[in-house]
Amino acid sequence: MTTVNKFLRFRRLLPQRTRYTVTIAAVNSDGTSIGTTRDGGKVRVLGDSVAVGTKAWVDDGRIVGEAPDLPEYSELI
Repeated sequence: MTTVNKFLRFRRLLPQRTRYTVTIAAVNSDGTSIGTTRDGGKVRVLGDSVAVGTKAWVDDGRIVGEAPDLPEYSELI
């Protein structure tokens, strides 16, 4: 059954989950970690399975695993 609510129809077009990488800066005793995003922002994520200094995949605010440490660069065209 399709809905006639325009807001709900629009909301289905948006991504439901966000996935990004962080570098783990600290692992807390309450099961959370502090990560640094690529642009320098700090985020608190759920999970403590990745060691400090390594990169982690974050999916919907939760660590899902260790990410590969690939080089990052920006290029202006």
